[in-house]
Amino acid sequence: MNPIHLPRFALRSADLGRRLDIFLVCAVGSVLGNRVFLIVTGYPQLGNGTLHISHAIWGALMMAIAIVFALSFLAPNNRTFIAFIGGCGFGWFIDELGKFITRDVNYFFKPTIALIYMTFIAMYLVFRTIERRAFGPDEAVLNALEALKAAALGQLAEPKRNAALALLDETGADSTLANQVRALLEDAPNLPDPAPGFWSRWGTQVRARYLGIAEHRWFVVAVTWLFAILGVGALLTALALALEDSQIQGFTEWAYTISSGVSGLLTVIGLSRIRADRLEAYRWFERGVLVQIFVTQVFEFASQELAGVTGLIANIALWLALRSMIRAEVERQELRIEPVPALP
Repeated sequence: MNPIHLPRFALRSADLGRRLDIFLVCAVGSVLGNRVFLIVTGYPQLGNGTLHISHAIWGALMMAIAIVFALSFLAPNNRTFIAFIGGCGFGWFIDELGKFITRDVNYFFKPTIALIYMTFIAMYLVFRTIERRAFGPDEAVLNALEALKAAALGQLAEPKRNAALALLDETGADSTLANQVRALLEDAPNLPDPAPGFWSRWGTQVRARYLGIAEHRWFVVAVTWLFAILGVGALLTALALALEDSQIQGFTEWAYTISSGVSGLLTVIGLSRIRADRLEAYRWFERGVLVQIFVTQVFEFASQELAGVTGLIANIALWLALRSMIRAEVERQELRIEPVPALP
């Protein structure tokens, strides 16, 4: 993919994929978590007989907090918090969609879940389109400057420094500024010593532990079997239901069955890649889990609320584990640590 000329406002962060995924996962989790909370507590209302403080207002407040952080503070790590709080706020806001599109302000308008789902899918496709384009030299320089900002705060990890330098090399950035930024990043001994916060230290420890565990062949075997069971099971179940289409009633069940099958297929593709490229296999696994979160769990919640929430919690936990494993694999490649061979 050749980079195309982009307007200045559209120059992208190298971490956009991870942050946009955090935004969407938090939005989906907020929608389903909020509905479960309301069901369990009997739909309480904050207000009196005249006033009702809708949770859309709280969602707007969280999005406002995200905007204030984005406009006010320079620390690069703030963007993860912005993605989190903004995603939660958007989820709380869009959960009230039924009230906004019906004359009788009907929160329980049945097509609402499907409309919310279509919104999430449209956003996911747009986000993937934004991410898919190759980076250009200007974007490489800006991302390298972001790395220098992190260095100024003592938060520049070695893998991030290497990634910034690699992007400068890949895009052929050779302007005067690019060369100066490259020289600063390459002069690692003169950069401020890292002084990571609690979460950064915790993440580093988790990834270090992963790299240690990943040196054992049993780890590769365990990961392969886990996703083989999940992926093949989901694919076979979806195929069995589709062949017995008399058991499927209505759009919701068809959407659940098809999305479950797609998730299983993506996981199977990942299984086929794990021998050659563990990182690529993990990314396919992540795509399968994201389909479960964005699509399958939404429709499962529409038919079986408790099962939907249980499945969502499990899938978000699996997604978080995969994100950590992917980041650790990226760091391993940046540090040129050879992986343990996959299954024979």
